Amino acid sequence: MPIQFFLTQDHALLAEYFELRSRVYRRHYPHLAAHFGREEAMDHRSHVVVGFDRRVMAGGRITISWPDRPQAMPMEGPGFRLVDLFPGWKLVSQPYAEFSRVAVDPVCAAGRRCSLGLIGNLARTTAAMGVDLVFSICPEPQVRWNEANSRRCGVEFHVFPEIAVPNPFGIPMTLCAYTGLVAAYSLKLSA
Repeated sequence: MPIQFFLTQDHALLAEYFELRSRVYRRHYPHLAAHFGREEAMDHRSHVVVGFDRRVMAGGRITISWPDRPQAMPMEGPGFRLVDLFPGWKLVSQPYAEFSRVAVDPVCAAGRRCSLGLIGNLARTTAAMGVDLVFSICPEPQVRWNEANSRRCGVEFHVFPEIAVPNPFGIPMTLCAYTGLVAAYSLKLSA
């Protein structure tokens, strides 16, 4: 059976996702605290999409800021606000989101089919909520994969290497944005 991707609030599936992302992040970033990736406050203000095949094989978090209910994105902190960095994108008057805590079990990471399915479902879910713009941060190798995945999903991908992004990973992270989600997924849903 292929991996099924879906939005979930099921406590057991969320617990599996938190365990997976903790294990994956610790594998790639062994210097992180032992609790990194476990359930955190931002999870309760976000939506989680999981990839499931007898167990959670992948997952990612969608955090949305709405004009009437603005909230800080996971990447934001003192002195680093997306609203200030992108005044031309009118983030005060339109919803935007961040994909974060994306994790894929190493067992199904080969060939990137699972990551494509996860990113596609994160994008589809976000578009269905009426959000057209999503930010993310990732290390350099992942930037190329995300760009390729976005092309396959039919959305635009923007990279901002000139913007220094504070992060807990101890390596440079690149700020990226996906745009055109609503148009891309409304066409796919109507086809």
